[in-house]
Amino acid sequence: MPLQYPLLFPYGERGFQLGIHYSNRNPIGATTGRHMTMQEYYCYQFHYRKNQPNPYLCYGLLSSQAKVDARAAIEESRLHYIAQNQRNLRMESIQGIADAVSRGCINGDEMGKRVVLPASHVGGRRYMIQNYHDGLAICGKYGPPDFFVTFTCNPSWPEITESIFQHGQTAPDRSDVVTRVFHLKLHELLQDIRSGTIFGPLLAVLHTVEFQKRGLPHAHIIFWVSTDTSQPTPELIDSFITAEIPDPETDPLGYALVAEHMVHGPCGDYNKHAPCMKNGRCSKNYPKKLQEETSFDENGFVLYRRRNNGRVVFKNKIALDNR
Repeated sequence: MPLQYPLLFPYGERGFQLGIHYSNRNPIGATTGRHMTMQEYYCYQFHYRKNQPNPYLCYGLLSSQAKVDARAAIEESRLHYIAQNQRNLRMESIQGIADAVSRGCINGDEMGKRVVLPASHVGGRRYMIQNYHDGLAICGKYGPPDFFVTFTCNPSWPEITESIFQHGQTAPDRSDVVTRVFHLKLHELLQDIRSGTIFGPLLAVLHTVEFQKRGLPHAHIIFWVSTDTSQPTPELIDSFITAEIPDPETDPLGYALVAEHMVHGPCGDYNKHAPCMKNGRCSKNYPKKLQEETSFDENGFVLYRRRNNGRVVFKNKIALDNR
């Protein structure tokens, strides 16, 4: 790394190397765990320390590139270990040309050593298939999921903004802080869901984490409840989902959050250059129609209740109602 990034390491500091001992472990008599792994080394390097400049955190996009290279080096090290320890990880299915021919391999390009990634390697084919089969098994046991919840990361969370000390830095410059805060809040949300106090007693829950193009993580969560939801009614939907602006008198926090994060627009006649505008109309089909009750269309999609109750949110000095 010092040779690759001389601007970050102008004094040629030593990077990771094999054989780094732990400072707080006694290696006498120990057979494993004496030396630091590459991931542990970089996890240590990526942590912020007060009054200590950190080249992996303080230099914007260049630091981000160095972190990506460090992650690639960790993955390469893991893949190298897997390739060199195939005998310990699996039984060889093709041990020679005769065995290969007996299995139907008649093309010379198919001969050679095959490296199989174990299911423990995150992102590998067996890892993905294993999780996919687990999800299908849960669906086979409990049927279609009852709820689908999306949890997004907000770069303005106080836990993130209060952890950025360098002048001029933004949340994308500190992806380590963003992912740690998101991980903590996601697990807190999952604990709230599993407790049964929000949606009732649960049978199973699945979630996956993805990253948006701007680098912020978000999670898709599906779960099954013990109550029967096979025949959803408008009353059941209204008890969990609302598409209306909260009352600022009785729920000021909900009103503030919906006004800041969950109101679409302005677009249409108010702003013909909005990103959602395609061919002169909103590609998200806003504004929606006002209706007094939740209903279903001919395709089974839900049309949420949007009453004309006089509540509005102002964006760019334009009043936006429940539509």
